[in-house]
Amino acid sequence: MKSGFSYSLIAIALLQADVVWAQQQNDDIEKIIVTASRTVKANTDLALSAGSVSTEVIRNDNAQHVSESLETISGVLLNQLSGGQGHNAAIRMPINFGGYTLYLQDNVPLQSAAFYNHNALWWASTNSSVSRLEVIKGAGTSLYGSGAVAATVNVISAPIDEDSREFGITLGESSYQRVNGSTTYNISDSNGIRVSAAYLNNEGWRDHSSVEKSELNVLHELQIDDKQSLKTSLIASTLDQQMLNTLSEEAFLQDPTQSGLQPAVLAIDPRRKTDYLRVSSEYVYDDNDLYASVIPYFRYRTNDYIATWQPSMPNIESSVRSIGLLALTNFRHSVDFETTFGIDLERSEGDDFSYQPTTVTTTGWGAATYPQGHIFYKDSTTFTGISPYIQHTGQLTEQLNYALGLRYDHNKYQFDNTLPTYDNDGFGNRSIASREDTFKHLSPKASLNYRLDAQSSIYARYANAIRIPTASELYHLKSKETSSQLGSISEETSDTYEMGYKANFENLSIELAYYVMDVKEAIVTATDGYGASFRVNASEVRHQGFEFGTTYTFSPTWSLALAYSQSDHEFVHYIKGNNFVKNEEDDLSNNSLVMAPEYVANLRLNYDSQYIAGLNITAEIKSIGDYWMDSENSRQHSGYTIANLKANYQVTDTLKLHARIANITDKTYALQAEIRFNKERIQPGAPRMAYVGLSYTF
Repeated sequence: MKSGFSYSLIAIALLQADVVWAQQQNDDIEKIIVTASRTVKANTDLALSAGSVSTEVIRNDNAQHVSESLETISGVLLNQLSGGQGHNAAIRMPINFGGYTLYLQDNVPLQSAAFYNHNALWWASTNSSVSRLEVIKGAGTSLYGSGAVAATVNVISAPIDEDSREFGITLGESSYQRVNGSTTYNISDSNGIRVSAAYLNNEGWRDHSSVEKSELNVLHELQIDDKQSLKTSLIASTLDQQMLNTLSEEAFLQDPTQSGLQPAVLAIDPRRKTDYLRVSSEYVYDDNDLYASVIPYFRYRTNDYIATWQPSMPNIESSVRSIGLLALTNFRHSVDFETTFGIDLERSEGDDFSYQPTTVTTTGWGAATYPQGHIFYKDSTTFTGISPYIQHTGQLTEQLNYALGLRYDHNKYQFDNTLPTYDNDGFGNRSIASREDTFKHLSPKASLNYRLDAQSSIYARYANAIRIPTASELYHLKSKETSSQLGSISEETSDTYEMGYKANFENLSIELAYYVMDVKEAIVTATDGYGASFRVNASEVRHQGFEFGTTYTFSPTWSLALAYSQSDHEFVHYIKGNNFVKNEEDDLSNNSLVMAPEYVANLRLNYDSQYIAGLNITAEIKSIGDYWMDSENSRQHSGYTIANLKANYQVTDTLKLHARIANITDKTYALQAEIRFNKERIQPGAPRMAYVGLSYTF
């Protein structure tokens, strides 16, 4: 289990042999990070672990999903579920569906923490307008509240530059088609607009896994004067995706392309449909010693689907409307000191409706007949969040900087139930009276950053963060099991301790971090007698590990990029009720968490041909280590290793061709695997897939 650690030490030792040589070079390559403070900062000036993906890597990947590029950052794993547009994440966490990752586009949250969905990148606009991807690993800075526990992911749009038009198309197996384009028009020297769009249509390599997505992004930039600017953005998208299920081990080995759904379910053609709209406008005032940013925004999204993983296959319909304001002011007291005051305001209204579309009779454990038209829940929740914060940075010596931060989150829920109250609807569901709940938390942050020289630094940091329970976790309760839980579910709190080293030399960059993250009052999943799950505070968890990322340019022709992390995720304390034996409990303290890979690695070898000008080839190896499939640690999954190949050829200044082969050895593997109710639940990984395309700029 620990072989990955020794291999990583060997890799680090070999690379350190080149550090002395690299330090002798005159030119340093400085990496910048925007997400930490909403302003441009050198990564060696920031006491945190932050990774970024450049425009060049994004363009050369031509990825089916943005997760493929994000995984070039050490410690980042995002599973593209069932080959569609859904995903979950494993960043300083096991592979999970919980709200531990905050997703942003251009510094604005893609969703409300009160109505968190693990598929948040559905709603990011990832067409040709994207210029950078950034990930802050661990608890975020004081600028970010609930959900910024394990990571903050930011999709950053390119600024408006010169007039241009771009068109691109990608074709692949399973009738994969993606078309994208953009046009940029400068109305004047200080006023410009860009319109970009994309359309995706994919039949999917698994049965009943087709997806169709359209997206539009409009960006307008206005430079009011030499101190003031205004940037307005509109993001809109619609997604229609067929739904499918996980497979048993037997079904996976027999045919990983099958849907996992029974014929009766396939007959109703279960789908997920979601529409999204976000409008935001950022006003910036920058006058040397004073910087101010104000971002009002409006969001609207729907999410309608059939819950194929539940025994009765209920319909779920939901919508969320949000208005918010992100405001901050930064005062530069001198060259060495600055203070940021800010406040985040949000009001979100969410409607949830779940009903039985057809009569379904289940068999086996928890067998029941669910009549057509039965309503499981129909309610609305209003969420209000008020979060002031302060962040101060200063210089203790010429080389040693410090940062102190404090954030206060006041989150209030107003739940309105349209159904009568009852303890049990006959299927283990409880309907509760309308109520209010409030969550308050003060999150301190502190860090030290020591500049070793102009190109490198070491740092240490502490950060406290929270994850509030979602409206669904609070109010969609089960009967007997959660009678005592009403009103007692609290927010999760986490404490992150981290130290690291960063260096950016001419031909070599290194990022190394070691972290320990303790989560208290962790919200875990329990199950009822009908096979449905509910959430409860029941454990303390420790996540710890190290991350190592490096890029090394051997020559103008060859370069290497490695993203590697090794981690251990375990219950410090967890007493789990036994759903199969009444009044019996299992002590799972010190057990490893489910789907927590021992290591995550991404290795890329890049070749820029000196013989064929404009040709770039990238060979990629992606690997994850062993992990336990259940909390009892009774069965282990062996992980996987796959290889991908990508090629880009810049034919002319305006025409570029690209091709890629995913899973080049056509390996049959499980993307993720777990055990629930003593049954395997396997998400198969995609077989070998080939894609070709072009982009044309004019």
